Amino acid sequence: MILIKIRQGHLIVPVIFFLFSQAFCEHPDSTLQKIELRKNYFNPASEKFDIDFKLLISIVFTERTQNVDWKDKALDVPMAMAGYNSSVGFCQVKIKTAYWIETQLNDSSSIFYPGEKYVGLLKLSTSTKELLTKLEADSLNILYAAAYLRIIQNYWDKQGFNIDNQPDILGTLYSIGMFGDDGKARKPHAKPKANWFGEKVKSSFGIFNPLFKNTKL
Repeated sequence: MILIKIRQGHLIVPVIFFLFSQAFCEHPDSTLQKIELRKNYFNPASEKFDIDFKLLISIVFTERTQNVDWKDKALDVPMAMAGYNSSVGFCQVKIKTAYWIETQLNDSSSIFYPGEKYVGLLKLSTSTKELLTKLEADSLNILYAAAYLRIIQNYWDKQGFNIDNQPDILGTLYSIGMFGDDGKARKPHAKPKANWFGEKVKSSFGIFNPLFKNTKL
């Protein structure tokens, strides 16, 4: 999302810009074709982080068809290079989220540490430039998305709430993040509710069997 500074009294400008950008999100048919071309990246990523293959694809499909438009393609990388926390790459992983994922995978003292099995699968980046280079590679970008889901699933499971088979809840948590507006970690609980993003993830969950009939699911 791009923030535009405008003079007071010209409130119509951001409204028109928002509506214009929303009208040009990636078309589902285009997204399916792009996922098809990259399907050989999804299977290794899901296997490395023990994630349901269809869940990973459903989340990426939803992200691209709901949140990716011409601005992202043109401006995400330049904004990240300028120091903004923009979303980068095929799965639209935010810079700060990517670094946070790397940290959790390699810090056994963290409450979000998913386990020794995943240590080193994504090493800590030493600079924003290095991290950007990783995120611009589709194979690694998809790996970050899978790692994020593994961290979410393990964190909830360790608190006694298994949500592995709830794509709507996992999609919701993937979209809203692990922390609330107050900066505190969201607490797992028995009755989580899905947001609009999670509901769309759930609705798209079943469409990938025929699309990937020759790929291990």
